Amino acid sequence: YRNPENIGAARVFSDPPINTATIVKRGRDARLGADIFWTLQGAAADLRDGEYTIAIRPHHVQPVAKEAGLVRLNGRVQVTELSGSESSAHFEMGAGSWVSLAPGVHPYQVGEMHDFYMDPKAAYVFAPDGSRVA
Repeated sequence: YRNPENIGAARVFSDPPINTATIVKRGRDARLGADIFWTLQGAAADLRDGEYTIAIRPHHVQPVAKEAGLVRLNGRVQVTELSGSESSAHFEMGAGSWVSLAPGVHPYQVGEMHDFYMDPKAAYVFAPDGSRVA
């Protein structure tokens, strides 16, 4: 769970499903889609330029920015669920669907555009062959 060797293992051991997307790395910068950018840290910053897949667990995608350094994502809410003291939201972002799992009650509305915040320090980075590289 905490140290997947490849993207298949990351997917198997994640419920709700792990969020994945293709990024393009240039220098120390990562780009997800046309307008989402951030500066890579640690081992990810040292990778060769090119395309990679990031994977991030839903509890690292939050509806509120609680700290500096988070990456703002914007997506259309597709499904919401309140389970005990957690709120989940499935949202469409670009060509894919992502999940946010956050403590507390969050008043999502199906069909609305909503900001979510990803912690890039918690993301896994996978090479095109699916092996984890950072």
